[in-house]
Amino acid sequence: MKHTAKAHVNIALIKYWGKKDSTWNLPLTSSLSLTLDKFYTITTVEYHKEMMEDHLYIDGNFILGEELNRVVKFMNWVRKLYGIPYFARIESQNYVPKKAGLASSSSAFAALALAATKAYGLDLSQIELSKLARLGSGSAARSIYGDFAIWHEGESHDTSYAESFGKLDDIAVIVCLIDQGEKKVDSRTAMLKLDDYPELKETWIDTTNDYIKDIKKAFKKQDFKQIGEISQSHAELMHYIIQETGTSYLTNESFLVLDLVEKLKNQGHEIYATMDAGPNIKILVKKDAIKDVLPAIEKKCKVIVCYPGNGVTSL
Repeated sequence: MKHTAKAHVNIALIKYWGKKDSTWNLPLTSSLSLTLDKFYTITTVEYHKEMMEDHLYIDGNFILGEELNRVVKFMNWVRKLYGIPYFARIESQNYVPKKAGLASSSSAFAALALAATKAYGLDLSQIELSKLARLGSGSAARSIYGDFAIWHEGESHDTSYAESFGKLDDIAVIVCLIDQGEKKVDSRTAMLKLDDYPELKETWIDTTNDYIKDIKKAFKKQDFKQIGEISQSHAELMHYIIQETGTSYLTNESFLVLDLVEKLKNQGHEIYATMDAGPNIKILVKKDAIKDVLPAIEKKCKVIVCYPGNGVTSL
C-alpha cells in the first residue's frame, strides 16, 4: 500500500482570498490559475497496519508541530471520506520554497491527495481529487490540472472544485525570487482578517466576480493583453485589501520590480505583474518576448522562467 505522486504549483490570475466556510475550506469567490512547470512536490504515501499515527518527512527531515498537524488533519479527512483504516508514512520532497508566496501548499496537497488515495487502491476522478486536495489547501484544488484551471467557489464540499480551463499557448511566467524565506504571517491567518472588515469583504467579492467574467471573455478571444491587464489589476486589488486589513507582504525590492515592469510596459513591451501573498513577483509575458525583457529583470533579482505545467501525476 504505497504510491508516489508529483504535482506542480499554480499561480492565481484571479485570486483566492477569504473563506465562506473554514471547516470545508470553501472560498468566498471563484478563482483562475496557471500551473507552472518549474516548481513541484513529489510525495510518497505508504500505509502500515501496525502504525499508531502518521509520520511526516519533508526533504528528509522528520516533521513535528503545526506542519505535521496540518497534514494529519488532511489525512484524517482522507480516512473519513474513503474509509481508510490505516496511518501512513508520508515522505515529501519539495522543489519550491515553502511559505514564501510561491504557492508551495498547492503542489504539496495535490500530490498528497493523489498519493494517499492511490496507495489504498482508490482511483478518483480529477474532480474528486480536486475536492479532496481543497481540504488541505484551497489552491491545491487547482494543481490537479495542467495549464489553466478555474476553481468554482461552490456552496458545499461537493460543489467546490476546480476544472481545466484551457490553454494560452504563447504565455510564459518570469518568477522573480525576491525573498525565499518564510512569511511572518501565513496566508490562512491573513485572509481570515477579511471577516473583520465587512465593507472590504463585499468589495472583494463583487469586484472579483466581475473580474472572473471579464477574464473568461478575454480567454475566449485569446487576448493576451486583456488577460494580463486583468491579472495585474486583480493582484493589485488583493494587496490593497490585505494592507487595509493590517498585513503587508510586498517589500521595497518587490516595488522596485513592479516599477521596472511599468517602465518596460511604457517602452512597448507586453508584460504584466501578478503577486500572491508574499514578496515575490510573477511576470506574465509572451514566450518570444522573454529575450527582450529578461536582461533588465535579471539585474533586479534572481529569476526562473516558467511555462505552463502538467497536472498531478503518478510516478
